[in-house]
Amino acid sequence: MKLRGPLGVAAAAASLLLVAPHARAGKRECATAYVEAQRAMKAGTLKKAREQLAVCAHVECLAAIRKDCVEWLDQVNASIPSIVARAKGPDGKETVDVRLLVDGEIVAEKIDVRAVELEPGKHKLRFEMAAHDPVEQEVILRQGERNRLVEASFAPKGQTEAQPQATTQDGGSTASLTTTPDKPPPRVLPYVFGGLALAAFAGTGVFWYRAESGRSTLDSAHCAPNCASGDVSAIKRDRLIGDVCLGAGVVLAGLAVVFLVTPKSAAKKAAWETWTSTAQLVGTGLPF
Repeated sequence: MKLRGPLGVAAAAASLLLVAPHARAGKRECATAYVEAQRAMKAGTLKKAREQLAVCAHVECLAAIRKDCVEWLDQVNASIPSIVARAKGPDGKETVDVRLLVDGEIVAEKIDVRAVELEPGKHKLRFEMAAHDPVEQEVILRQGERNRLVEASFAPKGQTEAQPQATTQDGGSTASLTTTPDKPPPRVLPYVFGGLALAAFAGTGVFWYRAESGRSTLDSAHCAPNCASGDVSAIKRDRLIGDVCLGAGVVLAGLAVVFLVTPKSAAKKAAWETWTSTAQLVGTGLPF
């Protein structure tokens, strides 16, 4: 029994010696992963940072380290961008028989519905389909940009609607990229012409008022037909300027309507017809 005591103590000590190196190695791994994860996050290599954070977030790591790593791991997971690839075959129908390469590395032998996580930054995508030229494009992914849809089409020219041609290795352009059309820019000319038309109509009112006011003054003076030639000329001038302003206002209002309700391709032709017809009306004399 007395021998048993010392033998038990020796066995326990031997067990500690065997276990201690593993425990110390685990702590070193936690500390190393803790430092490397912070470096990776600062460098923007979020996938690498996630690998290190998964190590230092382990239950065997110190509580303070584990707390930071768990918190950072959630943030990194939410920040890693991803893409969802979609491709159309020569018949214009969606297909999965397309290999996807990112920055020269194969990420999927056949694309599927699952997202592909990538590091933030610029990436070169390459879609490959048997017996067809590859389709290539570049994308810029930002932190937190999740499930960005990237499309490619292997349909012949003219089968897809207004799709830009993709660059192929041999300089061909049989394949095309499918991109979402941009929204047309807002039309500015209708508002410009409309504002000018309002200004012209306002000028018409001002000069007609001045002409009528001058005429009323001469009528009150009972000077006809011997009124001062200067006063009569001023009345005619104001009346003429008012007529010109009215004609310009009609033209500008017509142009505003034309550019507002007609497509851009037809707007120019219709605007020219409106301008010429109204100019002829002004030239022959407006019915006032």
